[in-house]
Amino acid sequence: MINQIFNFIKTRYKIIIAAVVIIIFAVFFISRSQPSQPDQNFEHPQYRDITKTLEVSGRVDAKHRARLRFLAGGEVVYLGFQEGDWINKWQTIATIDQRDLQKRLERSLNLYMQQRWDWEDLQDEIKDEALNTSELRYVDKQQWTLDNTVIDVEIQDIAISQSVMSAPFSGILVHQPINTPHVQVTGNDYFEIVNPQSLVFKAEINEGDIALITLNQPARIILDAFLDEEISTKVNYISYVSTQSVGDNVFIVEFPLAEEGLMDNSLSNQNLGQNLLNKYRLGMSGDALIELETKTNVLTIPLIATKYRDGKVYVDIKTNDDQIEERRIEVGLETDEYAEVISGLSETDLVLIPSAF
Repeated sequence: MINQIFNFIKTRYKIIIAAVVIIIFAVFFISRSQPSQPDQNFEHPQYRDITKTLEVSGRVDAKHRARLRFLAGGEVVYLGFQEGDWINKWQTIATIDQRDLQKRLERSLNLYMQQRWDWEDLQDEIKDEALNTSELRYVDKQQWTLDNTVIDVEIQDIAISQSVMSAPFSGILVHQPINTPHVQVTGNDYFEIVNPQSLVFKAEINEGDIALITLNQPARIILDAFLDEEISTKVNYISYVSTQSVGDNVFIVEFPLAEEGLMDNSLSNQNLGQNLLNKYRLGMSGDALIELETKTNVLTIPLIATKYRDGKVYVDIKTNDDQIEERRIEVGLETDEYAEVISGLSETDLVLIPSAF
């Protein structure tokens, strides 16, 4: 009998090996085709502090930010500062050559006197005459010409008075059109000064969310340039008038970036201000997380565990006999991660946490 079996295997071993291989592959593919049961994750409700936030995007700006120009332009004969320098209030930033402006004023005055005498001669000629409509129009034109020469004189006088540029407040010079004196500037060229104490993060909030915002609400700012750093601040300004942004009504909300009372004219605080502006540069973008409501030591579950149906909230819990049972609960404050449990669960319950994938 054993010999017969041995001879059978010897003569048909190839068929037997092939059959075994086929069986192994069949078992493998059948097992692969059966859906695997994912591990179910359960958690107990926990007491914790939760905060509901509103995230908005914005940019770094300054409330005290001035662009200064020379009205008529001219040659800069004095340049007192360079970009990045601290300037005290009323210090002279630059002056332009007044000689050209003085000559323009003299020419305007001469033209005014000429027009004035012409006007006096005209008045002497017509004082005893009855004028027709055409003559009255001519008199009006002469009056307007004289008025224009007076305006030209006043403009030149203003330009001379503004030939000295002074800082309207203490701050840092962040832009200037030239780096050396004896260079011409035009009326469009500007010097810009910024008070670092007035640095703010300025964001736009949609009309539907503005009712949630109040003054002094705590907030955290994360700038794109410093993703690992949070700046603790608060709401200190809400605009009274809306503006248009991509077809929606939005309101401007500001958050201070500098501590109140930081800046004065002392050397140490000037350095602090320069360091602040060197780090938080104008135009930097980021996000603000405004804390709308906070509750402490409340029973919570992960928000992903909740299910909403017909205006009611449900969760799946594990029973004592290891079965899954749906239970209706009542929730309160909800954040992006957690939901406050008002009723329906206790710390001893096991809540099913669905997989995120």
